[in-house]
Amino acid sequence: MIAQSAKLMRAVHPHSGKIVPMNQIFQATEECITNVLSTCEAIWGHDFSVVAVGFSSFTMNLIGVDVDGQPIGEDATISYACNTTEVVDEVERLKRDLGEEEQRLLYQKTGTPIHSAYAMPQLRVMYETETELCDRIHQWQPISNLCIARWTGQNVCGMPFSYCEASWTGLLNFRTCTYEPTALALLPSDACRRALPRSVCDVDESLASGLSPSYQAKWPQLSQACFFLGVGDGAVANIGSKCSVPGRIACTIGTSAAARVCVPLPILPAEQDFSFRVPNGLFCYRIDRYHVLLGGALTDGGSAVEWIRNLLHLNDPRDFDECVERIGEALEKAEEDAYANSKNKKPSLTTVPFLGGERSVGYRSGATGVMFGLTRETTATDLVQSCLEGITLRLGAIIERIQAVIPEENADAFKPQIIVSGKGLEVNRVWRQMIANCTGLDTILDKSTFGGTLRGVAVLVLSRITAEAPSCSFPVEPIGGEGTLLYSPQARSSAYWKHMSEQQESLITAVSPLFGQRKS
Repeated sequence: MIAQSAKLMRAVHPHSGKIVPMNQIFQATEECITNVLSTCEAIWGHDFSVVAVGFSSFTMNLIGVDVDGQPIGEDATISYACNTTEVVDEVERLKRDLGEEEQRLLYQKTGTPIHSAYAMPQLRVMYETETELCDRIHQWQPISNLCIARWTGQNVCGMPFSYCEASWTGLLNFRTCTYEPTALALLPSDACRRALPRSVCDVDESLASGLSPSYQAKWPQLSQACFFLGVGDGAVANIGSKCSVPGRIACTIGTSAAARVCVPLPILPAEQDFSFRVPNGLFCYRIDRYHVLLGGALTDGGSAVEWIRNLLHLNDPRDFDECVERIGEALEKAEEDAYANSKNKKPSLTTVPFLGGERSVGYRSGATGVMFGLTRETTATDLVQSCLEGITLRLGAIIERIQAVIPEENADAFKPQIIVSGKGLEVNRVWRQMIANCTGLDTILDKSTFGGTLRGVAVLVLSRITAEAPSCSFPVEPIGGEGTLLYSPQARSSAYWKHMSEQQESLITAVSPLFGQRKS
């Protein structure tokens, strides 16, 4: 990587899922581009040009624009982060109206359950309760298209959705790569359906090129560049983490957390082949015309750790690092005690880390965080350990389901690897070992994949602009090299993690009836 620039900002409001004004996003993105070009200029001088620009952003995101392609405002936005009471109630209504069989069929077509993180229930609530606002919405467009249209001087209303970003809305049939008729029929009105981008295509099938006069003066090095349509950050994180084949599971912990695997699945001309089925509790999103992304996500990963650190005043990195080392020692003893079935083992604390609601694997509406087992002997270290364990166990549940898609004839010989990334795992040795022990799989930190999302965009774009013909596979890069760290499951750890997994599942089952009773 020659140059990079980052600007920290909160682009989405928790709970409501509303996206901050686009001017803030434009300003931050353009500042980063200017910084990168300046760094390149310092290295190469003025005489260089950029051939192609890739784009990734958080998904799902949709911005309502008027007939001139201008964003209407923060109220006319929706995103994956929505967990409002109104939308949660709409999810439950939809589930009741459809029934279990219709839900199952729709799930296998779109690869997404009915949940507040997706577009359908959010659009139904908005068009029912915000009629004047919705009358002003000419079209819904993703952030990536708005940026590209701004820079190239075109009206965003003419731009298509990429397969990838369209799939993340829950409205696309991931097999045929067309809008799913059953999902469209559940949208609230013809006006809502007409407001979707009119076409969907692969990232390289509708390339914009050239800049508007003002941006050509600002970024002359991009004046001849082609701009690829946007891709979901989770998809390119897999590619950038060298997890472009089914044998490598990408496990990422940033603010949220996820485990995903890239599966070859070309577009089908008709919806006939259901041989590939989405395991319950996972999502399946289209990456491009040749691949899908199978996995699951947690709303809270690093954010849950940040919450407990703030709660316990462990903001000083040295204090937190010391706490993590104590956790490592306590875990070793707990694992040994469970292996020996010791009667003197310390009572365990169990955490359900649904602070911002639940996505994978249960997708329960109105879910919240829970801690069980608190006593007067509970320490700050116990609380932090339980948070880390809670997230690890939920990722373990996702990874267990991912492994279920391995063909039976290869299951005995096939042992996937976990490739970890994201700040939460890059800096925390104990957490990496927890992932390995919980899943029973080799867990690898490959330092050459740091900045996996950026790296993944570059690999994706490069694979398209250098190939004489479109490739049906991403490059398979070797894992390893200087600084690579391998964490194998420790022999005596499995009994502890099996017990903790059963305890967490029992707790979730016990408290689930209370989730729907809570109103914000």
